[in-house]
Amino acid sequence: MSAEPPPDLTPPLRRWVDTKIAAAHIGIHPEVLRRWARKPGKHAWLPRPIRVGKEFRWDINALDTALANLADHPQEPDDETG
Repeated sequence: MSAEPPPDLTPPLRRWVDTKIAAAHIGIHPEVLRRWARKPGKHAWLPRPIRVGKEFRWDINALDTALANLADHPQEPDDETG
């Protein structure tokens, strides 16, 4: 009889970064990411940031997932790609 370890019920760690780091991570200019965040209807694929004081914080894992999903389902080109 083999004893299997219990399933890991711990949620994955979320990595929050500022706009500058998030933009560099996905290869665009920070101002482009800010513009995209201000138009959530146009960029529905983009995960919503949280606001900490005057700054936005982005979940890097959510950005990676959104970009992977976007690559699977391409949209029309955007003239604000930095």
